[in-house]
Amino acid sequence: MKATKFIVLVGGILGILAFFLPMVSIHRADFNGSVSAFQVIKGLSKASEVVSSANVNAAGIDSAVTSADLAQAKEGIDSMKGIVAAIFVPAILLTLIGGLAVKRKQFGRGAGALTLIFGLIGLGIATILRSAAEGDAGIALTLLLVTGLAGTVGGLLALVKPERLAKPVAA
Repeated sequence: MKATKFIVLVGGILGILAFFLPMVSIHRADFNGSVSAFQVIKGLSKASEVVSSANVNAAGIDSAVTSADLAQAKEGIDSMKGIVAAIFVPAILLTLIGGLAVKRKQFGRGAGALTLIFGLIGLGIATILRSAAEGDAGIALTLLLVTGLAGTVGGLLALVKPERLAKPVAA
């Protein structure tokens, strides 16, 4: 099916766009706020810089804090950045697969199988995050669901009816 590769490409692009949109949006009587994955990673980077530049003997830092504690804190912060970024890996891979399919003008069963796998992974991640956010889910989590759904549908369509490269007709 000719539209399959475009479904996958657009789904992947929406997933990448979700990185910059609010993942969690809280609206309460005493607090209103939202945060995107980009803001989380930026904040974690600043925290990592503060931990890296901290001096154990500096004023304001407890003398019980050792450089091993600071190294462990930096490692934990870097791990959190990796986890937040990993949420968007399926979207990036779907974008790459869809873009290559558009460039090559074919979307075969191999690409369809990969797309199905990454779509299901993305759909699972988005479902877990959306259920964890309960009523405070932002637009980014909805877009991640759409990305996973687009990858899953595109993968299934490519497996059922792959698009082969058109062979030139001899005159």
